[in-house]
Amino acid sequence: MLKTFSIALLMSALLFAGYGVYRSLTPPSDLYSTTGQFAGCPTRPSCVSSMAGDDLHKVAALGYSGDFAANYVMLKEVVERIGGTIEHEREGYIHAVFVTPKMKFHDDLELLMLPNGRVDVRSISRFAYDDHGVNRSRVEQLRRAFEAMP
Repeated sequence: MLKTFSIALLMSALLFAGYGVYRSLTPPSDLYSTTGQFAGCPTRPSCVSSMAGDDLHKVAALGYSGDFAANYVMLKEVVERIGGTIEHEREGYIHAVFVTPKMKFHDDLELLMLPNGRVDVRSISRFAYDDHGVNRSRVEQLRRAFEAMP
């Protein structure tokens, strides 16, 4: 009986781990690069967005002044400097993936740069329900680094 229970427990753990790996390695289907629309956040707390309407998910948009193209290049540099790998980009849009150091989970960062000096941002964990503020911290780190650019 104990052996059967142990095997069942082990199988459950392996299935859960496999699902986690699958979710972490599979890009979300609601990215701007796929849909042409900037998606909102799901109800789970592991997402922040400048377009969110609630305090749990809301983060301020980034801002810039001056030349659109020059700021876009600087924004890409900052994303890479803070650890992001750019997966997609087109006309003011950047999709970057960050890998968490400890558990190797993948998080998606989307930036949509508008000609009016606003950069909308969305950062979301692919797998974690609660990211303990990692996505919010990443956006604030990005903001500080971008504002510090010449």
